[in-house]
Amino acid sequence: MKFPNTIAAISTPPGIGGIAVIRISGKDSLNIAAQIFKGKFSPEKIETHRVIHGKIIEPETKEEIDEVLLTVMHAPETYTGEDVVEISCHGGVVSAKRVLSESIKAGASPAGKGEFTKRAFINGKIDLMQAEAVFDIVSAKTEQGLKSALAQLNGVLSQKLGSLRKILVSVLKDIELSFDFSEQDVSIPKRNTLEKKLNSALDGISDIIEESERASIVQDGISAAIVGKPNVGKSSLLNALLLEERAIVTQIPGTTRDTVEGWINVNGIPLNLYDTCGFKDTENVVEEKAIEKTMDVMNKTSFLLFVTDGSSRSVEEDVEMLDIVKNKKLIIVINKIDLPQRIRISELINGSDYPICKISAKEHSGIGKLNAEIMKLIEVNNLRLGNSSNIRSRHFALLSRGKGCISSALDGLIEGKGLELLAFEIKESLTVLGELVGEVTSEEVLESIFTKFCIGK
Repeated sequence: MKFPNTIAAISTPPGIGGIAVIRISGKDSLNIAAQIFKGKFSPEKIETHRVIHGKIIEPETKEEIDEVLLTVMHAPETYTGEDVVEISCHGGVVSAKRVLSESIKAGASPAGKGEFTKRAFINGKIDLMQAEAVFDIVSAKTEQGLKSALAQLNGVLSQKLGSLRKILVSVLKDIELSFDFSEQDVSIPKRNTLEKKLNSALDGISDIIEESERASIVQDGISAAIVGKPNVGKSSLLNALLLEERAIVTQIPGTTRDTVEGWINVNGIPLNLYDTCGFKDTENVVEEKAIEKTMDVMNKTSFLLFVTDGSSRSVEEDVEMLDIVKNKKLIIVINKIDLPQRIRISELINGSDYPICKISAKEHSGIGKLNAEIMKLIEVNNLRLGNSSNIRSRHFALLSRGKGCISSALDGLIEGKGLELLAFEIKESLTVLGELVGEVTSEEVLESIFTKFCIGK
């Protein structure tokens, strides 16, 4: 065991619920549990992966705190690789806190954020990418996002990286063989054999990057800004898409001064929607700041829902706005079709081929068609996700570095450069892939990863 202390934490969300779970992990878990548990059998004498019924008591006063089910799991076949005890008590803040308090008084240390998963990684139960997948499972916004995170937890990406590393190790061995036996009668692989292996490695890492980038859309989602001139129904559209009254709706132009946002699920893809203030010339300092924020939001989102009023004949302001955002992907949303239509669409689009969708945000009419247009725009059906794993910015940076090293080695081989340079690039790529799974990782990187977790996970 690599950790001298035993940790404990409440692993279920705070508040009223059916049950609460207190998790204890470490070399003294069974002893700590034995001090505070009263039942037919002592936790120290129970076989691994067994559940026993009893009560949690205050050891000195024998006060009964709660009736519980206690699960005993012996190392190494546990989540953390250590002895683990999980106590399921009645849900609620008081009971769970009392059980945790007694565990700490009996010798456990309060667990930090993500400390159980960090121990699982350090004890070799999972690699670093699988540890990150645990966080992605907890924070998944859609079923497809959960599927992607589970694929990574099950080692899909780790297995692909393992196959890639085998190819690179084979190339490195071939190169080092040429160093050791260059003057002896030993068969040394030809350059075209090395080139074939390096091409295979380059294709492999490129496929991983491409596949994982697609999967990251499922986990992180995409974003869209709802834009348009004042009083065209932008906030009403946000509420209609979210199926709740998130934004304030009035007949007064300029009601929205600050950006309002919310998430929706579009065919398994999380879509973050931003309701923005309307564009208009103003001398009001607050409105000027709001318009600046709208511009910032538009610049960072993937596409726009450009809303206009179908009951209004005037499109001059709309045309001016469209000219400002013409380089962005967008859908023109003609709102208020429940009113007599006066808009001149030909003047609005002026020969452009923007997708157009007619709706009534007030009556929730046409929302299904709008969702279909959104799916087309973001090409959801072409993602071909399968069992792809999610990729984080850390993964992408390392994979890109690894790809660069392999590409440099291949170019050097083709150009006839010295094998020493090739060996350096291959070793560098192997180091980078080692960082991905956590074989070579600084404490600073680990800290940044695990502090994002909740306490108890």
